[in-house]
Amino acid sequence: MGLTYTLIGTPFSAASIKARLCLRWANLPMTEKPATVDVVQTYIKPRLKTVATPLIVSSDQTAFTDTRLLFDALHGSHPARTLYPDTPAQRFASDLLEAWSDSRFSRQAEYVFWVCERERAEARLARFLEADSPADLAARRARLVAGQIGKQFARMGLDQQAETAVLARLNAMLARLDKALGASPFLFGERPAMAEFSLAGALHVLAGTQAGSDMLDLFPRLGAWRMRLTAVDGLAQGDHRKASSSPSAFMQLMRDVAQDFAPRALESASAVADWAEAHPGARALPDRISLGRGRKRASRVKGQAAPVWSPRDAYWLSRLGAQARPHYGVENAELYRLLKTIGLLPLRDYTSPREIVALNHRLELSLRDVQSDASHDSLHKVESALMAAREATADIAELTAIHV
Repeated sequence: MGLTYTLIGTPFSAASIKARLCLRWANLPMTEKPATVDVVQTYIKPRLKTVATPLIVSSDQTAFTDTRLLFDALHGSHPARTLYPDTPAQRFASDLLEAWSDSRFSRQAEYVFWVCERERAEARLARFLEADSPADLAARRARLVAGQIGKQFARMGLDQQAETAVLARLNAMLARLDKALGASPFLFGERPAMAEFSLAGALHVLAGTQAGSDMLDLFPRLGAWRMRLTAVDGLAQGDHRKASSSPSAFMQLMRDVAQDFAPRALESASAVADWAEAHPGARALPDRISLGRGRKRASRVKGQAAPVWSPRDAYWLSRLGAQARPHYGVENAELYRLLKTIGLLPLRDYTSPREIVALNHRLELSLRDVQSDASHDSLHKVESALMAAREATADIAELTAIHV
């Protein structure tokens, strides 16, 4: 008998929505528990020793907080493998898009929900908690939770003063996604790839805000796409198209994503290395870290908080670097052209300053120290290549160079 899964999450979390959509699409037997106060205390904390959602618990009591790690574990033996494109180029594109969506796009959508429209967020959270608490107590808890979440966003540089800039970036990216989707059922062809469920989770959160709903009304194709991703029967027929047959608008989307994600991920990799140096012998990485002692002093501006980074960005970057390299000395021409088109060709030479191991519900440093001059040189090469691509003009011939 196969395993069954219990999903614990909230309707305000892009990651929780991503998890639900992925599990439903893969036709995995699933039940859901709302992450109310009682469930957090009796179900989540005993397993994780902390509070984190979504939490996915299989019937053999294995706990996952990352949907992607769950699907990686199932990849070889379950229909969930249909979420993985067949070609190395499109697998790389999907992973890059997913990493960016989890790190940047989803966070910005949740920022609009929790910070820009805080009163509305508190009211929705209070209603969510009422089944677990009296209304007045639920309202007080909602205010406390919203305040704590607001402080977390502020530490990431997303305070109330960032609203105009974030909304402009979201609107521009929605327009880019709309063009990349075009008349295709999904971004990756006749059936979706893993990245699309992360994007759909962010859109669902955004649709629950007034500002986000107004923006999404301008892009009806994105609304129809999100509805297709909520289909219960996920065994869709059709193929993931090859990168070589992707439209130029998709290539422009991937280039923009690379420009937005890779520089911050490189900073995250450096911050992880500094954190490891400051905490010798420590293995379990925190969810958020500041720059190391020396870099923090050098980068801090008077009146500004120290930057905060997610080690998960560094993990994704090392994973993408491994995918980008030729395997067994054999160059994949389609992947090479994709990397060249989006400005990430130097990623093939990238080595993370510290090796990060992904477990079911946490990231750890491995005991193997991989720091070297070569790894730091690879950081600078990728940074330089991204800077050059950013300064170059967006020549349509270059963007369509991947076509064969």
